[in-house]
Amino acid sequence: MTSATPTDFRAVMRRFATGVTVVTTSFEGKPKGFTANAFASVSAEPPMVLICVNRDSRSHPLIERAGHFCVNILRLDQQSIAMQFASHDPVDPFEGMPYETAATGSPVLAGTLGFLDCKLEEEHSAGTHTVFIGTVVECRATGGAPLGYFNAGYRDFGCLIP
Repeated sequence: MTSATPTDFRAVMRRFATGVTVVTTSFEGKPKGFTANAFASVSAEPPMVLICVNRDSRSHPLIERAGHFCVNILRLDQQSIAMQFASHDPVDPFEGMPYETAATGSPVLAGTLGFLDCKLEEEHSAGTHTVFIGTVVECRATGGAPLGYFNAGYRDFGCLIP
């Protein structure tokens, strides 16, 4: 039996439509964050979510050390925020970015569809990534349409099917 190649795997995964989030934390009093779509619900009782973070990323050790993170779910009109937090530019993505501080101390970006502020509970190694599982300690939802990601591009998911 042959193994799937990373190239084949990426080609298939590009066809899975997802929402777009910015995961934030605070470390040594400074806000930190990155764009992510490897996010999922784990449990409703207690409320738990997971994020998958590459161990080579700058944010990985910050989440580990801080012990908390916040998942900010982006609205359709927030593509520029997704791009700002996905950039490897040395400019701080929080520069000029309005945010409030959640219960854990993680930043909550202004105007998102919602957020889930989490206390880090578990870490699991998986390939090149760590799966961080957090218990939701604070969350809020607002209205609007979600920003989507499909086939390496940002998308409008359009209308719901009745």
